[in-house]
Amino acid sequence: MKNCILLFLLSGMLLVSCGQGRNTKTTTTSDNATTSTPANNGKQLFMDNCARCHGLKQDKLGPALDGVLARWNNDSVKVAAFIQNSQQVITGGQDAYATALYHKWSDAPMPAFTNLKDGEIKAILNYIQAGVE
Repeated sequence: MKNCILLFLLSGMLLVSCGQGRNTKTTTTSDNATTSTPANNGKQLFMDNCARCHGLKQDKLGPALDGVLARWNNDSVKVAAFIQNSQQVITGGQDAYATALYHKWSDAPMPAFTNLKDGEIKAILNYIQAGVE
């Protein structure tokens, strides 16, 4: 019985933490101050939050992200809103592309990434645009 409860608790913790990583890569400067490097930060944020479901060049559970900004008419504000809460964008009915994308991927909702700040989303998009994998 104790093992079942422990397994249940661990499973719950895993589900809650899935996709919600916030690790960032840092470097140390010559004066020992710690700073984030944008390229590394975007890659790390992508790996922590996106790579489970998206590849850069290949589809996974979700679509490949290479060219994502062009598919959204270079509207990074709409892309950020979709990343932070795709279901809110879809149910709002204000974006035909978001709704079509949702239906194309079998009505599978993308998890909300409300933990990501605008600057972090920008770093991820910059990493995707660079096409580095």
